[in-house]
Amino acid sequence: MKFNRDLFISYAHIDNQAPTEDQEGWVSTFHRGLEIRLAQLRGEKPDIWRDQKLQGNDDFSDTILEQFPNLALLVSILSPRYVKSAWCLRELEHFFQAAEARGGVKIGDKTRIFKVIKTYLPPEKHPRELNRLLGYEFFDFDDAGRPREYNRLYGPEAERKFWNKLNDLAYDIHQTLEILEALPEGGPASNFSPLPSTQGQGKVIYLAETTPDLSVEREKILRELVQAGHQVLPDEPLPDPPAFEQAVCQNLAQADLSVHLLSPYAVNPGPAQTMTLEQVSRLNKVIRTRDQIELASQYCQEKVGFSRLLWMPPGIGDLALDEFMQTLQNEPDFLSTNLETLKDIIHERLTQPLATPPDLPLDGTVQVYLDCDERDLETPAIEPLYDWLEQHFHVILPDYEDGSLSRSETLLKQCEAVLIYYGQASGLWLKRRLLALKKTLYGRPKPLRAKAIYLADPNKQRFTDPDVPIIEGFGGFQPDLLNTFLEQLA
Repeated sequence: MKFNRDLFISYAHIDNQAPTEDQEGWVSTFHRGLEIRLAQLRGEKPDIWRDQKLQGNDDFSDTILEQFPNLALLVSILSPRYVKSAWCLRELEHFFQAAEARGGVKIGDKTRIFKVIKTYLPPEKHPRELNRLLGYEFFDFDDAGRPREYNRLYGPEAERKFWNKLNDLAYDIHQTLEILEALPEGGPASNFSPLPSTQGQGKVIYLAETTPDLSVEREKILRELVQAGHQVLPDEPLPDPPAFEQAVCQNLAQADLSVHLLSPYAVNPGPAQTMTLEQVSRLNKVIRTRDQIELASQYCQEKVGFSRLLWMPPGIGDLALDEFMQTLQNEPDFLSTNLETLKDIIHERLTQPLATPPDLPLDGTVQVYLDCDERDLETPAIEPLYDWLEQHFHVILPDYEDGSLSRSETLLKQCEAVLIYYGQASGLWLKRRLLALKKTLYGRPKPLRAKAIYLADPNKQRFTDPDVPIIEGFGGFQPDLLNTFLEQLA
């Protein structure tokens, strides 16, 4: 399908007013940056166009509307002024009609209208044509809950976020233009399937809605998943209750994996009558986040091949977590690592099949992996612990001839419980063992029934891990220390 022009930017002129005469307007910077980035992606200069001459109080020019039937895409820069401008809304309405008359607005799971949200606007105020689009938010919220635009006026971090978001938009526009070019003239675009080069290669991931403080992390994960050829759901805004649960379930039913990003900050809104609008909005997002977690938990039990990942940023320290969050920390699919480790685990989970159930001993004895350094196995200090475990379980030891992480991961997957013995080994050894443990948690057919780190002499500085319970065994073995571990396997 061929068009005369690639893209039209629809915006309110007040949103391009610079605060000082020596600065470029926000829309002008956006236009210039998008044109450059899209040219780099496509290998040729795109035809991007906007009305730069007419003012908001001038008569509407039909010359703009006349070109819409031969226009591939529309970018609407949403703001409070945009939704009050009859001019802008007319541009949006006429392009929507023109697109519907030529192939349709939807192209498979993509759309020919891109919603760029420059200034925060409550979803209920978005134009009807844009309601079902996720949009590209060029703002975030400060510590007081006030929206702040991505603008160099607010410092280098805000400017960096502007260019990151613009890159995401350019990449998606590039993909959509490629799909449009491959469409036959006159065919319905809504029935178009992905290009052959990407068919059958990707998985479907449900990347759950999250709270504003984790929106940047969510966008980074989304960006990498899409660029890797995966489909990410939801691909349109989730509705409010009572339709919310049904929409989440419909998306989860299509997914191979769900990923949930959790904010460590407690929600203490206080009396409802004293809550600010920002507090109400945040509380609603927290509730939606938790509802998605519980629905995904049901699918883990009911849907073969489906799994879930829960992630919280590291360094939560002594933050007061409510009961719900404390419970999640004990879930086998809970993870608190840096973002890069999370992305690695997601990648492995999508590229490696679920492990097959391990072969258990014929007598039904529970298999426990006692992960320890070879030096510790040769000391008498570990013998009482080993003897106690042998009385209750079938104990598996590391393969010291093959000390690779992959071999350690294989042994971990064959057991129902893991006890990491940290005595003579270095801190680096422990980090590697914890990494192997956490990676295997997400490739198991069933969760581990118990896991713990046993700290042995010599005495060590205070050690904590948000994912794995700690047993302090300094001064010699005491069976009572393992009561909780034993109860989990009873």
